[in-house]
Amino acid sequence: MRHFICTFEMIRFGIPAESTERIIQLSRTQNSPCEIADNDVYISLPLMFRQNMTTDAKQMTQHGLILKLKVSQGKKITLLAPKIEKDMEIPEDSIHGLPTLLSGPFIYFKGVFFNEEKPVFILNPEKLKGYIK
Repeated sequence: MRHFICTFEMIRFGIPAESTERIIQLSRTQNSPCEIADNDVYISLPLMFRQNMTTDAKQMTQHGLILKLKVSQGKKITLLAPKIEKDMEIPEDSIHGLPTLLSGPFIYFKGVFFNEEKPVFILNPEKLKGYIK
């Protein structure tokens, strides 16, 4: 399955391409990981991992991935992500489940893919519905 790969600090994320409606260039600054604006939901991957960021770090999101996933009242979810570096084919059977002791933002990931570079944490977009407050 094809994934969009982006890196935030030392963490690499894999976002399933099949869950993505489209990708847009974006320079949106948010103060919290999840915000509702213009009747849409914006979830920032960097802010999910770092709650106490400086303003400069908050502005690092460069891409918005509009997910096919819809929430109540048909609101779109736009996932704010660091720059997408590449897309990569990751076989489903190569994704390893995460230990249940991992908490925090890791509960929104379905597993990890190990390759010769850094591990890639694979997002589970369906679980993001639970993040929306």
